[in-house]
Amino acid sequence: MHNLFYHALLDASQPVPDTVTTHPGRQARFNVYRNNIRASLTEALAAQFPVCRQLVGEDFFNAMAALYIEQSPPATPLLTEYGTTMPAFIAGFAPAASLPYLADMARLELALQQVRHAADANAVATDILQALLADPERLAGQSLQLSPACFLLRSSFAVCSLWRAHHGEGRLNEIDLSIAENALLLRPGLIVNMIGLNDADSDFMTALMTGLPLSAALERTAQRHADVNPADLLQCLLTNQTITGVITKGETS
Repeated sequence: MHNLFYHALLDASQPVPDTVTTHPGRQARFNVYRNNIRASLTEALAAQFPVCRQLVGEDFFNAMAALYIEQSPPATPLLTEYGTTMPAFIAGFAPAASLPYLADMARLELALQQVRHAADANAVATDILQALLADPERLAGQSLQLSPACFLLRSSFAVCSLWRAHHGEGRLNEIDLSIAENALLLRPGLIVNMIGLNDADSDFMTALMTGLPLSAALERTAQRHADVNPADLLQCLLTNQTITGVITKGETS
């Protein structure tokens, strides 16, 4: 019975439960409650994906959100966590096929929220890391433990430039959306930094995030990019307080 009531709240095509229709006045209150629930969830999605909403317009976004709400009801009472499967939904949403970059924009906006609200973690002391960076042989055998506030986005489209333009950084008419972009999202403090990476640095970062030692990560990356030089990327991780631990092979964090 609870499932019937719950699904009827989120899906207007579902019949109103008998426990409601048999009592005068309850159906009207149920419809008000249902509309309020759907409006709240739609607003939560709009807050989570504001640029996506701007790209498609309010009417399109609300219609898309309505279908998403029916298919993917909240799993937790926290509305800030709602919409984690929205990018995958958009990727399979036929009416959005004319905007092939929309799903990646949703991935970017979701990642920004996740990094913004990720748990805090203490960075390794700068002097320890600087000593490691000055000793390549020792550094090669280390794996880096990274902050939870770290995310790598790889897109076939210029979604990072598009996002920036929607926030007053750059002009929309100067963006070639067909150009692939990679972005590293880091949060050293309260502000999320979006850092563009080339393919070599992105491959190296991907290897680091899987827990590979630096030597193995560099070897794997060099197989695809002979000119890889991760020094700038490592310095970037250091500057943004992203390295929270250094693990020697055989040790556990």
